[in-house]
Amino acid sequence: MDDLGRYDAIVLGAGVIGASTAWHLVQAGLSVALVDAEGPAAAASGASDGAVSVASKKPGPLARLATASLLYTRNLAADGPLMHGYHPRPTYIFGSGPAEGAAIDALIAKLDALGDAVRLRRDGAADLLPGTGASVERLVELTGEGHMPGYVAVAGYLRDPRIVKIWPARVRGLEETDAGVIVDLGTRRLHASRVIAALGVSTTTLFPQMPVIPRAGQLFVTDRGAPGALPGALTSAAYLLAKTTDMTALPRPPVVIDPLSTGQYLIGSTREDHADPGRVDFATLQKLMTRAAETWPALRNRRVIRAFAGVRAAVSDGLPIVGLAPGSTRVTLATGFEGDGICLSAVIGREVARMAADEAPTPALSGDLAALAPTRFTALQEGAA
Repeated sequence: MDDLGRYDAIVLGAGVIGASTAWHLVQAGLSVALVDAEGPAAAASGASDGAVSVASKKPGPLARLATASLLYTRNLAADGPLMHGYHPRPTYIFGSGPAEGAAIDALIAKLDALGDAVRLRRDGAADLLPGTGASVERLVELTGEGHMPGYVAVAGYLRDPRIVKIWPARVRGLEETDAGVIVDLGTRRLHASRVIAALGVSTTTLFPQMPVIPRAGQLFVTDRGAPGALPGALTSAAYLLAKTTDMTALPRPPVVIDPLSTGQYLIGSTREDHADPGRVDFATLQKLMTRAAETWPALRNRRVIRAFAGVRAAVSDGLPIVGLAPGSTRVTLATGFEGDGICLSAVIGREVARMAADEAPTPALSGDLAALAPTRFTALQEGAA
């Protein structure tokens, strides 16, 4: 217990946010250890749909950060760790009824305000994408977005041999001193000048004051067929509404139909406030299946081969938590991304690495990053007291 491994920075959590942060830290010349309780992409990053999507982001700081991250992801895919992970593809948003139609109109206005990273290519009825069902009343095609499976992105970042990988290893506690931070792993201790906690649903075990909520989502996967009929994800406008509206108030289920390179379809997803990945709700899945088949009738010829629940780390106010932990000068939090971590991972990893190296954030992003600071909750807690 007295022999301390010493690093410039230790990253806790080997999901896509932690892996991106570790990669950016070693690019800056720092010695880095990456610690995880199980292994890389073992939690939310391994069960994500992989969408690098600005369209699906909540308006405001998240949408602007997602735009910056999309552009940066393209750079890392052109000549960097995401060369084999990110692939551009169109996005299709569909809707039925006035509520979903209004959500599509709001989406178009949001994208217009964000610039030309993502563009509206076509707007019309279902006939612009052959194969959609009669229930689809409105359909828009967007260009500029892409797909990046979380586990593939994590593997890309972790190819850098300078990242010291430590797992399985569960963090028992952190001790901040004048000289740095001691990370207690039970059988050994590590020491770093800085610690970055990208712990996802495990955040509250070390930081119980942070309002991080484990939230599950039901998904299912079909058998294989001929790939290519659907060139990009089909996302219901109800999925956009779910970012700001209670699930029970939505007019239709918020389904996403995601074509995989294997010729399968990954279909989801719900938002349920529990942390049990083994709780498969077949009544909910039936609703998703029904709307998915109405939207893309070819699914009626497929079999479901797996149903499961992925668990994500959500935050009470719908924004992730990024910044120094309350009362700390050496521990940075990067958590609570729910379904937005894949898209945001590139730019968040870069900016958190800058924080850990005592560098100022990228000027154009400073205001939006400030909106994610953990201090927004300490101020509320002090006011309540």
